[in-house]
Amino acid sequence: MSDASTAMNQAMTAAQEKKGTRKVAPQARKAAAARQRTQALSAPTLADILRLVPSDDQMTKIVAAFGVESGDVDELTGAGSNLIRDQYALLSPVLVSTIRGEANYQGLKLHLDRVVDGLIRSAYGAANFYENRRMIAKDAADSWANQHRDEDRMGVDGGENRVAGLRRIAAENGAKAYALAALAAGACAAYAELMGAEWKPYQRDDGRTLDQKVAAAQAEALGF
Repeated sequence: MSDASTAMNQAMTAAQEKKGTRKVAPQARKAAAARQRTQALSAPTLADILRLVPSDDQMTKIVAAFGVESGDVDELTGAGSNLIRDQYALLSPVLVSTIRGEANYQGLKLHLDRVVDGLIRSAYGAANFYENRRMIAKDAADSWANQHRDEDRMGVDGGENRVAGLRRIAAENGAKAYALAALAAGACAAYAELMGAEWKPYQRDDGRTLDQKVAAAQAEALGF
């Protein structure tokens, strides 16, 4: 297994474990999830993606149950890694400046930051869409279960019923999100190795004063 694939698996495991580390009240959990989504929409990270996409075990089950194509993780992470490595090698002579006898990598870093950011945003968009489709399918299944108790039977025309169709849509989008997450993970791993630091999304200053930030933190701590 490649280093990029290993890095993705480790990050995904950490994200999955983090889900169940502490029991919280439903209202607090919803509020925390809302804050997390708001932050992720403006500056998504690989961790935000891995919290939403299927885990390796889930993806294996989805492939077996629905027959969807999820891609080869090693190939996808390798492609993401090579994308960054190739541009690093190709553009270093152009974007790396020499200032007072020392190499300045800021120009190259900014470019690679944007490349990784694009992959992260693409994967996060797919992951978020998958989570929405998954919840729609779950809600529909719960509704049918309460009303009819036979939601899994075939329709009168012999085709899949509505709930089964929604499940398949969720499964197909889960595979897409999983593949794009692997690509983004490979890019992040290569970036960290080449630049000597983990990739981080660019976040603008929210413009609030220190007192305003303290007040906001205090209000959040008190739950209002």
